[in-house]
Amino acid sequence: MQLQLRSGVLFVTPAERAETKRDLIVEEASRLMYERGTGLGVDTLVSEIGVAKMTLYKHFPTKTDLIVACLEHLDDCHRARLSGQVDWSSSPAERLLSVFDSLREWFAMPSFRGCAFVNATVELADTSPPVRNAVREHKNAMRAWVVKLVEECELPNANFVASQIAQLMEGATTTALLERDPAVADVAQATALQVLDKAKASTGASAPLRR
Repeated sequence: MQLQLRSGVLFVTPAERAETKRDLIVEEASRLMYERGTGLGVDTLVSEIGVAKMTLYKHFPTKTDLIVACLEHLDDCHRARLSGQVDWSSSPAERLLSVFDSLREWFAMPSFRGCAFVNATVELADTSPPVRNAVREHKNAMRAWVVKLVEECELPNANFVASQIAQLMEGATTTALLERDPAVADVAQATALQVLDKAKASTGASAPLRR
């Protein structure tokens, strides 16, 4: 599958896009709501996507249904973006640290708008349990992926170390949005290396990890 980054979100290229109306609606609505927020009106969505309102409601009876579908799509795209930048032939520590290289590239996009899931939480989660659940599922899945990368480093307390790394990723994303500086990923990466070195030192190993 060929992937391209548009509006700070990873999407399949036109040649690879699914042909169904439902998939078209989800992909384009994901892009539009990432750019402008989940408060974007249905009339605007159908106009810019190029589908009839009846078609949209056929696939998504409520706007909440559409938002949840978009978040599920963005979850797939975000994980594909991060894992796609990993050099799986490198050492486990290098693989883990390379996640921050992917984040740096994302932060440098002119249309970067931060984490779509945090944005949705701020906009809707307090009043929309389905959205809150979709956000929680994404964060849990990302945490599980980071745990797996940490476990491959053969470090103790993998869950705790993974929580530290995940918080660095979250913090870097928010700071990059506020400061418009992709270099925050480098700071987070350097801190992640220190976290890994400290965890490795606790095993009694003398040689620190190196980037």
